[in-house]
Amino acid sequence: MAAPKRLVLFVEGDGDVAAAPALIGKLLNEMQASDALFLDSKPLRIGGVTSLFSKKARNWTEKLLVAAKRGNLGGVLLLQDGDMDAWWGQRFCARDIGRDLSRRARATGAGSVFSVASVFACQEFESWLIAGIESLAGKSLANGRIVIPANLKVPESDLEQHPRDAKGWLNHYIPRGYNPITDQEFLTRAVDVNAIRQRNPRSFRRLESALRQLVEAIRSGKHIVTPSEQPPQS
Repeated sequence: MAAPKRLVLFVEGDGDVAAAPALIGKLLNEMQASDALFLDSKPLRIGGVTSLFSKKARNWTEKLLVAAKRGNLGGVLLLQDGDMDAWWGQRFCARDIGRDLSRRARATGAGSVFSVASVFACQEFESWLIAGIESLAGKSLANGRIVIPANLKVPESDLEQHPRDAKGWLNHYIPRGYNPITDQEFLTRAVDVNAIRQRNPRSFRRLESALRQLVEAIRSGKHIVTPSEQPPQS
């Protein structure tokens, strides 16, 4: 049996550096994917999605080449927030941005030497934490620094639209406030992913689908880029 391949995470902010591996590790364990992938312990922090375009457009392909140098690379998972109201005068579309990233990734060996998946949390990574917040209600985390009120409820709104400022929502409702650098990882490790699934956020479904695609690509030996550069044929 072939040795598992490396999965490198590309993340946005300082809090994501610890929180994203915590979440992805949970999901991979559920998928029993250890035969295919192991999670690299050092995600690459690359900033927001605008860092992948305009004058910094090479940041995307350059970082993919950096990941490839780590050896035994099986896949790269880009996980960023999709909380922009506009994208250079147009409505931000995670699918279209992802397709562009997939197209440019192929120049680095993606799809032939290793696999790449791009996922955007809507509106923010913390929107997923809000979706599962009732699984944390009444709990004290991080040696008591984070205390989740026992009566805290998930908003009834579409969490991928409102609240717009998910970090601000957590900061308001957690009595001692919320700091993503110190708190995001603790909340991520403690939250019940099934509670997130019950709210059925589309971007979280996309994350799980992308991970399954990456695992299957390694198991089959057929590397992928996702989303596909081209829309599906009608």
